Amino acid sequence: MINFLPTLPKETTYNRFFQSHEHSSLTEQFDGLYFTRKFEKSSKKRRFFKEHPERFLVKASDKHFAGWFSLGCMFIGFSGSFMCAYLFFMIGVIDLDFVNVPWWLFASVLIWNLFWLNLIPWTKRVGSDHIIYFDRLTGRVGYTKAFTHQTEKDEFGNASFAWQDIVCTTQYRTTTQYGNQAHIPYIQHRDFDTYPESDVEVAVSESANSRTYCYLFWEEVCRFMDNTKPLPDVPVYEAVRHLDPVTAAFDKENGRPARFWQDMSFEQQSKIDDELTTEAFNFAFDKPQAEITKPWEVWPIDPAMPKPVLDNTYKFKRILIQITCGCPV
Repeated sequence: MINFLPTLPKETTYNRFFQSHEHSSLTEQFDGLYFTRKFEKSSKKRRFFKEHPERFLVKASDKHFAGWFSLGCMFIGFSGSFMCAYLFFMIGVIDLDFVNVPWWLFASVLIWNLFWLNLIPWTKRVGSDHIIYFDRLTGRVGYTKAFTHQTEKDEFGNASFAWQDIVCTTQYRTTTQYGNQAHIPYIQHRDFDTYPESDVEVAVSESANSRTYCYLFWEEVCRFMDNTKPLPDVPVYEAVRHLDPVTAAFDKENGRPARFWQDMSFEQQSKIDDELTTEAFNFAFDKPQAEITKPWEVWPIDPAMPKPVLDNTYKFKRILIQITCGCPV
């Protein structure tokens, strides 16, 4: 079969890898009105992949109806809260008689938001749980979905393919009924006719009108799967770098501090992420540039952007968000 779709090369040229990650998130230390957080557990396999980011890179999953449904419920709750805020404003302006205030609306919005907030652990268990994961240790790519012809399985009993047999193509497609278009990367087996189930659409950005997002996504995957090199020095890997032998040896030789990203605020990380993404749009992706191996020298921790603390101000903001839109974060 001749592939007329643009296929991305398995090489890295931009070499500016970054993914914001908040270690020891305050959301895990304070639940607020989210009383059912302890039941928020994904499948056993998903937890294993999540707990070992030094080995597995999970980049895509089937579209999950429950996720969109939860967002819809949060939007309804936020709309109701907006109406309540408007009524409070009008009460102050026109001195409305409290007897005529629709208190049932305020109670309904509050009950709605707290109900869906605490239903989140169960909505996450509804729908597809299929994922694709890249295994840095074995150099293979696994799928949790069923395949018709693939009989080779990995240690988890999932369909597994050699990394060299996986390709990434891009398409410029219409993504909405209103005609919005975007560049979308698709991961698939190079023998797509035999393994049509291997095709996975990856969401790389909310508005991917540039192929740059596809390049950045694929470079991250290719760099991760190159187990002859240490893991990229980015926040998501800092706490597990010692678990990867190649990375641990490199860090020792490189004089890497034990903590750097973990002591940096998420706000500063997000700023770095935005800067690198903006820089990528001006990069031609033709000639490789050197990878940043000592980020602590390039981006010193900014004392003007301290990490948030678990104080009463944070708790108040967290509870306010939960009450107004039913969102746990």
